[in-house]
Amino acid sequence: MSGSSFKIYNASAGSGKTYTLVKDYLKIVLTSEAYLPHRHVLAITFTNKAVDEMKRRIVSALLRFSSSNILTTKDDLFTDLTHELSLSPEKIHDKARQLIRKILHNYGGFDVSTIDKFNQRLIRTFAYDLRIPVNFEVELDTDSLLQKAVDQMISKTGKDKALTKVLVAYALSKLEDDKSWDIALDLYKSAKLLTQETALPYLESLSNQKLAAFEGLKATLEREYKALEQQITEVATQVLDLIVGQGLTFVDFYKGSLPKHFAALTAKKYNIKFDLVWQKNIETTPLYKKNTPERISQKIDALRTDLVAAFLSTKQAVYRLRYLQNIRKNITPVSVLTLIQNEINAIKEAQNIILISEFNTIIGKEIKTQPAPFIYERIGEKFNHYFIDEFQDTSELQWTNLDPLITNALAAGKGSVLLVGDAKQSIYRWRGGKPEQFMSLINNQHTLPVDARIANLPTNYRSCKEVVKFNNDFFNFCSKAVFSEATHQNLYLSATQEQNKTKPGYVQLSFLDFDQGSDKEALYAEEVHNNISIYKASNPDAKYKDICVLVRKRKEGVAVANYLSSKGIDIISNETLLVAESKEVKFIINVFSFLKDNTDTTAKLNILNYLISRNNVTDGHQFRLNYLHLDFLPYFASFSQFNINFDPQTAIQLSVYELAEYIISTFHLVQNTNAHIQFFLDIIFEFTQKKSSGIAPFLTYFEHNKEKLSVVSPEGIDAVQIMTVHKAKGLEFPVVIFPFAELSIYKEIEPKEWMPIQELDDNFPYFLINYNKDLEHYGTEGKARYKAHQAKLELDNINLLYVAFTRAAEQLYIIGNRSSANKSTADLKTYSDILIGFLKSTGTWRAGVSRYSFGSMQPIAALDAPQHPMQLQRKFVSTLKSQLNVSMALKADYFWDSAQKEAIEKGNLIHLLLARVYLSSDIQMTINTSLEEGLISTEQSQPLFKILESIVFHPQLKLYFSPGVEVYNEREIITGSGQIIIPDRLIVNASGKAVIIDYKTGQYLQKHQQQLQTYASVVQQLGYIVEKKILVYIHPELTIKTVI
Repeated sequence: MSGSSFKIYNASAGSGKTYTLVKDYLKIVLTSEAYLPHRHVLAITFTNKAVDEMKRRIVSALLRFSSSNILTTKDDLFTDLTHELSLSPEKIHDKARQLIRKILHNYGGFDVSTIDKFNQRLIRTFAYDLRIPVNFEVELDTDSLLQKAVDQMISKTGKDKALTKVLVAYALSKLEDDKSWDIALDLYKSAKLLTQETALPYLESLSNQKLAAFEGLKATLEREYKALEQQITEVATQVLDLIVGQGLTFVDFYKGSLPKHFAALTAKKYNIKFDLVWQKNIETTPLYKKNTPERISQKIDALRTDLVAAFLSTKQAVYRLRYLQNIRKNITPVSVLTLIQNEINAIKEAQNIILISEFNTIIGKEIKTQPAPFIYERIGEKFNHYFIDEFQDTSELQWTNLDPLITNALAAGKGSVLLVGDAKQSIYRWRGGKPEQFMSLINNQHTLPVDARIANLPTNYRSCKEVVKFNNDFFNFCSKAVFSEATHQNLYLSATQEQNKTKPGYVQLSFLDFDQGSDKEALYAEEVHNNISIYKASNPDAKYKDICVLVRKRKEGVAVANYLSSKGIDIISNETLLVAESKEVKFIINVFSFLKDNTDTTAKLNILNYLISRNNVTDGHQFRLNYLHLDFLPYFASFSQFNINFDPQTAIQLSVYELAEYIISTFHLVQNTNAHIQFFLDIIFEFTQKKSSGIAPFLTYFEHNKEKLSVVSPEGIDAVQIMTVHKAKGLEFPVVIFPFAELSIYKEIEPKEWMPIQELDDNFPYFLINYNKDLEHYGTEGKARYKAHQAKLELDNINLLYVAFTRAAEQLYIIGNRSSANKSTADLKTYSDILIGFLKSTGTWRAGVSRYSFGSMQPIAALDAPQHPMQLQRKFVSTLKSQLNVSMALKADYFWDSAQKEAIEKGNLIHLLLARVYLSSDIQMTINTSLEEGLISTEQSQPLFKILESIVFHPQLKLYFSPGVEVYNEREIITGSGQIIIPDRLIVNASGKAVIIDYKTGQYLQKHQQQLQTYASVVQQLGYIVEKKILVYIHPELTIKTVI
């Protein structure tokens, strides 16, 4: 690479980053003397989609260059290369022809890879050294594994006394705080630290500590806590005594605030915010009203010094007390992390897996210390040139792991390194991305042997003029109004982009009014629909597929998706079309749950509710009363009124996948097509292949993952796309709609922070605490960490806005909350605050006006037709095994000739079917079960059904197939002499009287009667009165004979 072997591109959104990357890659491979130049270049990015895009562009460019047409047609990339390489077009054309053949013939050496894939390759290479099985599998679902590890650890309570004591005490402490005693969720949240790269250095310092050490820390905290409580109570009591001693009362003070404050402290009420005006300015704020009598005011003034000193000392003590309490709340979850890690290790070893989140750590500990030549030798490649895209998303550990290879390439003088990034697009801090790392590099603050040449890409080639101008102006405003950190201010001050497109473009800001109790999600979704309507009305050729709705949270996307679907608008979304949102999928899950546990009344009721809704049952309440109380088998049998013939006894014998298909078929859940159910079946199939085939494990898996399992929508259809901002990164859309623009930039979900606590206990250099505003008052260290944390929140959340707004190529619609209109410039905390603050700063804001627009709407050029047009599947694809008409002839009977077969079937087969019939309502289920098992064919089912009906409903027999009797079909009975008899059917009524029925084929024989008499004798010995003995002859015709 010309100019420097180490180059950094500072590439803002839409600045042609991929074009530049491809150009630099081609410059290397087209000028290399190596036989296979592409094998000496390693290009790393962060998503498979980015890998595919970069590979496609490189191969596409080489294919164009290798065509003879390139010498006579205009191609900007080809022209740039001829100029920058000072090579003739013919030379590049010839080189490209050779190179494309080599790449296609050695495609495995075409190393454009995600960093995770490269890391996996390194780990497999060093598997023997790391004592890892070479055939390990990569586990992507870390959440399920963590949940399983936590459950396994909790299951050891009662066996491990120390663990039991800790967990029971923790459960009791939660009850004292009016929280659920269930500790599993808290421990699972803490266990997530084990997969967070940023937490690893702190966790290592805790890894050798036993439970006893944590108990020691808890004892230290409790001692200081009690001492502080006593100190606060004593000071507060002294203040109150001092006030009374001067003849003053609470009402003598302004609103009685100060004495009330100390009274609260004596009552051990420490949840004080310290945010009232008098509390913030205790040393200067008057403590009494202006019209207070002079004798009273003089007394208060005389006490002021003591009152202020007492207030400040107790304030400090309260914050210290809350700090200790904060640490104490986290002791149990942190103390068991080592035990959870042990369970994780056991699971990994048993299943032969490695978590994808472990890759960087494994390399950091074991591989990066190896010399670069040795690593090259082991992986079989010698890379001289490194390309790292989206560098702002690189974690510290990832960069540290690449350091030996990169340093070696630069030090040798023959290699090169190219980094591309944009700190403004760093939105993955939660998984280790550190934009400050990239900001340091572009200021040449690093330890590499060569200084970088920094190249800015200033022009926006993506967005129209008005979109670029709005973003320039808005983020320039943010740099001055939002950031508390100077480096972050400078980052956005220098973010102004040059415009390339002359087309004006369009930006619209809408602000909604919400009444108390308003359904915000519904109102935002409605406004999204309005914006879509505005766009569609602006141009007869406008397409839904031009539009992408970007959301911050998945649940916001679900709300928009549901609303648009209700308006008949097709949508594409791999995140918001949750499988679990389908009524049919919920129904299947409820059937699963009820089959697993037939005491699950909730599932039982939900099944009835679905049937009421689908079958338009007029009196749903009566329907529930009629059937909710029924036992397991009669409950399902009652559904026959809806032409539903579901046999639970058959169902519980099926695999999870076959059971789902059986439910879909028997309950007629799908008429034409249902994407949710189709993907649900795919989820079941994948689960049963990798995990387990049982109902209970699947239900647990689905419950833990239902917020992530979604329908993967096809691309290329005319539908509105909905996705989160994080998923949209790196993409662009003609029209972007960004609703819910009211996120607080300082709001987090259960944030944590590591604090040094060595002054409390030498065993713990750092400890985890809950992050909140109190941190600012936890000493100098706490104040510094609070300030740094707030600055990161500001950067990360403005970065999120930057990514969202810069996805728009032509039109940008933003929807916020109008309630921010009264906020001052010094108090901008939400996106809506900032947007309205921006409009005010430009003089655009008008009271009572809710919609603002910039630029003009113009027709959008049609998107390129997909290379491979999408063919939508209009038919649901699922076939029950029984409907395939494929079965195994397991009985020898089926191999006889037709005459013998008929006789045998009339005897043995019907005999077998009758053994399954307990009540008359069981006939259809018996036939269905036999079909499912392949015992009978579809052709046989109807004749056999009629035969069973003729027996069961025969006037002399139907009483014995009715409810209210106890039935034993083919039960073994041991006689007094040790012999075993098996009556075909034994019926016992409520009075203890028995009836014996035996099924026979052919003519009456005396031995049949003798056999029945033997059965009766044994039954009578059991204490029953045998009321009747009946022989039922099935073939050649149905004959009933009562034996006397």
